[in-house]
Amino acid sequence: MMNANNESGKALVLSGGGITGIAWELGILRGLEECGVDVTDANLIIGTSAGSIVGAQIVSDTSLEELYKLQLIPIEESKERQVQFNRTEFQKIMAAAIMSSPDSQTARARIGEASLASTTMTEEERQKIIDSRLPNHEWNQKKKLIINAVNASTGKWVTFEENSNVSLVQAVAASSAVPGIYPPTRINGEYYIDGSMSSGTNADLAKGYNKVLILVAEANMTHTVMGPTMHRISFNEELKILKKSRAKVKVIIPDENSLKAKGKNPLDVNSRAASAKAGLKQGKILAEEVNLFWK
Repeated sequence: MMNANNESGKALVLSGGGITGIAWELGILRGLEECGVDVTDANLIIGTSAGSIVGAQIVSDTSLEELYKLQLIPIEESKERQVQFNRTEFQKIMAAAIMSSPDSQTARARIGEASLASTTMTEEERQKIIDSRLPNHEWNQKKKLIINAVNASTGKWVTFEENSNVSLVQAVAASSAVPGIYPPTRINGEYYIDGSMSSGTNADLAKGYNKVLILVAEANMTHTVMGPTMHRISFNEELKILKKSRAKVKVIIPDENSLKAKGKNPLDVNSRAASAKAGLKQGKILAEEVNLFWK
């Protein structure tokens, strides 16, 4: 995704990270804004999984203040639903698909196959949750948003945007369809799963932009992966691509307080409010530093 005609272009990259990741990212953005730094004015916003939800939210007409406050309401007053998530078991399933595959795309296809065979909530139930998270169900024609997903059958990485003939709600549901946890999303006869299976950030899409701010909700996404993986590209490789294109890059990961607030289960709805508050505090701490970078 080149931006050759706008050398001062800025891109905001929002990573995956589950329900606590959504809350943390919104907290960071709100904390920055409270200190006078609004990074949602980016020329390009890239969202993956949790980041696709945050991306769709911040390009709506709803203020960051209101989006942040929504993270603080009691879960029983929302349409969110607690799901069982065993990180160890989840990683075993991922590892089994990866180790039995000759390449990363095949690994993603096998993960997709397992996802299609999994027993989860229905698509209709999942759709209601996604609907409730999005203030606006239409693509914003004035702001560039790219949402990442993976074809469950082929393992191919795909991107959705306003001219993809895919609704915003469908794109977000597909991008955040965690294998074995949420149902794959059907779009035009094909099924799609979580965009994090391709990359936790897909930050290389910001190639050609002058400044790239990346929010990484799960710190382990930045670690170098040794051996086979389902990812088409590593985070370090993404950074190399961006820097080779002469982009200035800044990465924000959860600080100690945020990590503690988020806990070990990224899908724990009960940690949502604490994650948002920790993100808000961290955003305020980083505001001056981010302002110097962004402005």
